Amino acid sequence: MICCAYCNRTSEKRLQDFSKDSKQLSPEMRELTYKALKDFCKFKWVEISAADLSKYMAEMSLNDIEAMFMASMAKSLGNADVMIDMPDRYSWTFRKRMEKFELKRFEAEHKADENYPIVAAASICAKVLRDQKVAQIKKEIGVDFGSGYPGDEKTRTALKDKESMKKLKPFIRHRWKTLETIKQRKLFEEE
Repeated sequence: MICCAYCNRTSEKRLQDFSKDSKQLSPEMRELTYKALKDFCKFKWVEISAADLSKYMAEMSLNDIEAMFMASMAKSLGNADVMIDMPDRYSWTFRKRMEKFELKRFEAEHKADENYPIVAAASICAKVLRDQKVAQIKKEIGVDFGSGYPGDEKTRTALKDKESMKKLKPFIRHRWKTLETIKQRKLFEEE
C-alpha cells in the first residue's frame, strides 16, 4: 500500500495534534486517528497486488516499483509541495530513481513519518488500509497468518504449513526474501 496525504495550508496546523508515527499507535488508535484526519486531510493510495508485484519484479526492483507509484501519485498533485519517507539508503540514489519516473520536484528523508505530520498522516492511512486488507484476506481464506510481516511468528508458521500456504499463495509475491528463507530452511530440515 502506497499512500499520499495532503491538506491545505490553513489545516496544516491541525496536523500537529496527529503527528504520531503509525508504528507507535495501536490498530484501534490508528483507526480513530485516520477517521479524525479525514475531516481535514485528503488521501490517495494505490494497492499493488501480489500478482502485480510479481509481474513488475520480473523487470524492476521493489524500490523502483515503489518509486514509480510514488512519482505518479506526486505528479497527480500538481504543484504541491511533496515530502516522501525515503526508502533508499542514500538520497542521491532515491533522487535518481524518482527522476527516472519524471519526478524532479520533491523532498525526501529517512523517517519523514516521524518528522513531518503530513507524512505521518499518510503512514497512518496506509497502515489502516493494510490492516483492513489483511483482515479481509484472513476472513476470505480462513487462515490466521498474523500480521503478514516477516518478523511475525504467526506469519512464518503459516508460510511453513502446506495447507495454509496453498490458500495464501495468491496473496504472496513470488520474490519475497522471507519466503525464500523459509523454503531454504525446509530443504535442510527435510534432509
